Amino acid sequence: MNWQALTFKQNRDGEKLRLPERFLLALCRPVEAPSLAVATVTYNLDNALDYATRMIPRFRERIQGKTVLDYGCGPGWQSVAMRRAGARQVHGIDINDDWLSHGRHLASGAELDGVTFGKAAGAEKYDIVLSLGAMEHFRDPGEELARMCSFTREELLISFAEPWYSPYGTHLNGTTRLPWLNLWFSERTLMNVRNLYPDGDDRAKRFEDIRGGLNKMTVRRFEKLARAAPGMRVEQLTLHSVKRVPVVTSVPVLRELMTGAITCVLKPA
Repeated sequence: MNWQALTFKQNRDGEKLRLPERFLLALCRPVEAPSLAVATVTYNLDNALDYATRMIPRFRERIQGKTVLDYGCGPGWQSVAMRRAGARQVHGIDINDDWLSHGRHLASGAELDGVTFGKAAGAEKYDIVLSLGAMEHFRDPGEELARMCSFTREELLISFAEPWYSPYGTHLNGTTRLPWLNLWFSERTLMNVRNLYPDGDDRAKRFEDIRGGLNKMTVRRFEKLARAAPGMRVEQLTLHSVKRVPVVTSVPVLRELMTGAITCVLKPA
């Protein structure tokens, strides 16, 4: 318990902190302390495909000799790693210029051709369209899913961790390890505490408006989107339970609370 946090009186805008905010802050790391470790900060070219390999059956086999669109590629680690793992050509797209530059730098440093980055898709169709750790961030996930479908020739592979009602669905686990924050605290409280930390300099009032976005993607919502994907059929949809606890993903309510990640394979109908 960070008892010193109870002495905080104001937020960044000079507004008085309410009691729920001061209590939550006491459960978080000190504002000036380094962020708690999360997997993405330890990515390198050797481990960038670990998540995909673990979550998507035969992932490395699937991309062999294929053209791949990495949709929401982030800093580019997985795009470059896929080319190195045998994909024929990989194109990563994202809206973040710094991440695209980082990806280009990675590809150059690895002396790999056949890896490109940009804000738009560079071809009409790709053998494989891949979306890793992005579906929960899109402002309009239905629209983005439709775009992914339009670029898919053979398979659309989607996997993301921490849907909204999972233990760390708020994605604030770099601040506190307390699970299910969105069940214990209001969005206002969570945003006001988040905004005390360096990542909160955007002053967001809603999860949808934070840097990178968070669309509150639930299990039920994603299942509905996947089944309505235009021109596609669901070949596989797997709910990965928290800590591999058996059965829970088939139990109403528990399936929302205890699904730690989702994997979906879509193919042209």
